[in-house]
Amino acid sequence: MVKFNFSLLDQPVQIENLTIFAIEDIALYSKIIKQIYSYESGEDFKIFNEKYEALKPSELVIITDILGYEINSTTVLKLIYTDLENQLNQKPEVKSMIDKLTATITDIISYELIENEMDLECDEITIQELFKSLGIKIETRSDNFLEKTIEIIQVFKFLTKKKLLVFINACAYFTRKEMDYLIEYVQLHQIDVLMLEGRRVSNLPQYVLDSDYFLNVYR
Repeated sequence: MVKFNFSLLDQPVQIENLTIFAIEDIALYSKIIKQIYSYESGEDFKIFNEKYEALKPSELVIITDILGYEINSTTVLKLIYTDLENQLNQKPEVKSMIDKLTATITDIISYELIENEMDLECDEITIQELFKSLGIKIETRSDNFLEKTIEIIQVFKFLTKKKLLVFINACAYFTRKEMDYLIEYVQLHQIDVLMLEGRRVSNLPQYVLDSDYFLNVYR
């Protein structure tokens, strides 16, 4: 369970599955977006867990450009490679076969280096280096906002150290039917998603902090 709060709220807002929070005052919205984009736990905008422990910047995934978001980032690939390595460690026969083959490749390359006029050396190939050399990555097929958002959610679910997924100004890209689908999809995957908007989104459950700084709740 994740909550957030800032000085103009009387009490924290709990993020339950997909939560939409709209701020109608442009200056305040800009301020909040700036704080969350360069999030530090000491800012006015605070995000914390059920024990009121502040979330770290590294525990957030902030999406400002859905189509431009890089699914196969270095951080994601490192986690995937580690997961694959753990998977191989549970299969001793397969792991042993890979180790023998990589050792053979290393021996062949090392012999060729000796034949070279320059003094060259090489290290043994690690499993993760092998994954990288093979170009292992997440297959992406998205060509629209909904598909790309689904891919982002799938990756976020895999990133166990991440606690909150934040989309900024994303609702404008989706129809009502697509938003309903996203809400159901997030509930199914049991993750916390916050959508921050600069205006109320029609006909959807949400929190709206109006221009008079009064918090309205629409169910």
